[in-house]
Amino acid sequence: MSGSPARPPTQEAALVVHQRLVAEDPTAANDVAAAYLEALVAWLGETDARAPEDLRIEAAEDAILALIRNPSSYSAGLQTLEVYLRMSARGDLRNRLAKEQRRQTGRTPWSSVELSPDAGKYLGRFDDPATSLRVAEEKKSIGDAIPESVRGRLSETDLRALQLILENERRTSVYADLYGLQHLSAKEQRIKVKRNKDRLKMVLKRAGGKA
Repeated sequence: MSGSPARPPTQEAALVVHQRLVAEDPTAANDVAAAYLEALVAWLGETDARAPEDLRIEAAEDAILALIRNPSSYSAGLQTLEVYLRMSARGDLRNRLAKEQRRQTGRTPWSSVELSPDAGKYLGRFDDPATSLRVAEEKKSIGDAIPESVRGRLSETDLRALQLILENERRTSVYADLYGLQHLSAKEQRIKVKRNKDRLKMVLKRAGGKA
């Protein structure tokens, strides 16, 4: 993120927007995200400087989403909303860092997979007609998972990106090509792709879908 992060609202203003969440005001979720997301990511950077920015963004967004889904989880008598979100985001970040560490430790070298007798199932060979049919059915199911209300609000690019997310496509380069980000550095591509993916996940979740 560039520039100075936006300052979060005062506790008085925070209580107002929290009450709007409790009252299920349809615009309150966007206002909470706009008010706290950037400041949360910046604060995580100050307290956990070694954490990758994409993980900090995920943790901040998940803390905000958790509050949006369950506003009653916050009690104004215990702490300010800013502190509550900070603690939630920091806990989520630590869990993500631990998970990433476990994933890195247990990663199988790709060369070993290629040389394995079972390599075919990892390389995604579709010589079997039944396999091809199953893949086609899975893609149709993925398309059906996107509600019409979401389809009508997304550009063709965003819609294709959301389909890739539901297909569990994880390569940053694929999304960078889709959004025309090839001119950026690898780090900038990763950050911008992450923001787009998280934005689309939030749109889908608000519409009752899953990503």
